[in-house]
Amino acid sequence: MTHSLATFLVRLLLISFVIFQLAGCGVLILGGAAAGTVGYVSGDLNATIEGGFEKVVEASDAAIRENSIREITRDASQHQVAYELRTPQDDKILLTISRASKDLTNVTIRVGVFGDEPLSHRILEEIKTRVK
Repeated sequence: MTHSLATFLVRLLLISFVIFQLAGCGVLILGGAAAGTVGYVSGDLNATIEGGFEKVVEASDAAIRENSIREITRDASQHQVAYELRTPQDDKILLTISRASKDLTNVTIRVGVFGDEPLSHRILEEIKTRVK
């Protein structure tokens, strides 16, 4: 009896996985709730960076300046900064930085309408290298 229950659960898990993939939910990478968590879901790259909010904003400003990305708008408050940016190829980038805690900062990057995972990861890496 336990063998058939285990088989049923494995099949249920596989079917759930296939349905999730076919639903177009994108790739989901989970690393827990700790610093360094990165997930790419439905065109948005979401990351938690180990570093204070102000330091991540400064690193983002430097990455924007040094990579020929044009800043279109910047909406800043005490706990969040939202950018609309353009690449040299005129692709729209939405970058949002928000305070998670004293030493953790959330970053969300979306490129274009449907997302561009490789470019989103490159932008995140440009920011992370400047935070250290």
